[in-house]
Amino acid sequence: MQPAVKKMLTWQAALFLAGGLLAGLLVIRFSDLPGRFASVAILALAFPFVAMMAADFRRFLLMAVTLSLPIALDVNFKHLFENQAGAATIGVSVRDILVALLLIWWLVEIVAQKKRYFHFFPRITVPAFLYLEASILTLLWAPRTDLAIMEIVQMSKVLILYFIVANQLRSEDDVRLVLRVLTATVLLEGALAILQLVSGRSLALDLLGEMQVDTGEYGRLERVGGTLGHPNRLAMYLELLLPLCFGLSLVEKKRGLKLFAGLSFGFGLTGLILTGSRGGWIGVLVAMLMFFFWLVRNRHVALGRILRLAVFFLMILSSVGLLFFETIENRFFGEDYNSAIGRIPMFQIAWSIIKEHPFGGVGINNYAVNMREYNDTLIGRRFTTIARPVHNMYLLIAGETGLLGLSLFLWLLIVTLATLSKCFRSRSAFVSISAISLLAGLCAFSIHGFVDKHPPGGNAQFYLLLALTAALYVLPDGETAC
Repeated sequence: MQPAVKKMLTWQAALFLAGGLLAGLLVIRFSDLPGRFASVAILALAFPFVAMMAADFRRFLLMAVTLSLPIALDVNFKHLFENQAGAATIGVSVRDILVALLLIWWLVEIVAQKKRYFHFFPRITVPAFLYLEASILTLLWAPRTDLAIMEIVQMSKVLILYFIVANQLRSEDDVRLVLRVLTATVLLEGALAILQLVSGRSLALDLLGEMQVDTGEYGRLERVGGTLGHPNRLAMYLELLLPLCFGLSLVEKKRGLKLFAGLSFGFGLTGLILTGSRGGWIGVLVAMLMFFFWLVRNRHVALGRILRLAVFFLMILSSVGLLFFETIENRFFGEDYNSAIGRIPMFQIAWSIIKEHPFGGVGINNYAVNMREYNDTLIGRRFTTIARPVHNMYLLIAGETGLLGLSLFLWLLIVTLATLSKCFRSRSAFVSISAISLLAGLCAFSIHGFVDKHPPGGNAQFYLLLALTAALYVLPDGETAC
């Protein structure tokens, strides 16, 4: 070996050694910071070292962005919770940083390469952008602009995430990578939900973004929330992805990956049951029935294989159902502390708000501000302490952004479902089965929306599925032919 090369390697070794020592000292220093600040600082420190080991930095960032979806790891500059359904904070999250890095990498590629990869995806981007514009318009009459701005900032972030990720999904391998990571998050969330149930409390996993839940006088968690904190949020996350686990088991060729997808479904279904979300249970059951119906109509999968998969699904469903039969029975037939009947005045209040403000609503993220003024029904007087917005995603959108906002959101949802319906007739088995899986998940999400109050505008997972839909539709004809 030449002296110059030896000298260079010596300097490299010294540099890495010094960097490692510095990193170790910083980790010790960061451990004294408050919980979430320490987690973010340690991850930021470790990120460059992990990224250097990646063979393809762009795909590494894609994987990291996807993995960050259920991880609420952020530093907030403002926190204001007044029972609004939408955003309650303004800050910077790990996901925001990763999306920014992916954007920078894309811009560098555009400048450095002659062949530029760019798609506008007008079928989905136009209604998504107009829905954001309708929400911004409500700033003109929203009584609390601070609450409105919080939600608009979050909606803008997830719209940017959608557009950047959609432009980075350039091949079947890219899409497959994201689907695998999404399936892995189902496994992780399901496992965490089981651990939360066994321990009876949150696990203080701040490094994973786990939100700490106050169990109050009960002392134990009755319904789990994974890293998302709220049981219904976890249910909505899992219901979107459970059909995808089965779809991935069909498109993967290696036995290990098939087993991984099946195991993820089992853990995810268990986690869904433990959320206690009746809307999520019904949504997934209907979605899985539609999933198998579409598979039968699909020419890429033999009927015998579909029957075996259906038997496997029934076995998992029966096992989980028997194991948690008491939980399911209590949620459907046990004491719900007026949860069901209490939603009737919620619907009536929503209807009164929509009649009073039909065009533009009361303002994005402002539903809870003045909703008690519309509590003028007889049954509503029994529930004078109603503090939460209506448990119906569509009525909530109409109440906050009017029929204009609701029409634009329905346009976005319908065109996405129609695009996936077109893709599942693709000549590519991978694209077809992936489209069926995403379509079934979005159907579960749409059904659950009739009984849930979490708005879709700031839902990063929902917008990532929009990115996957757009990518499947415009992949090279040789791969998809949608």
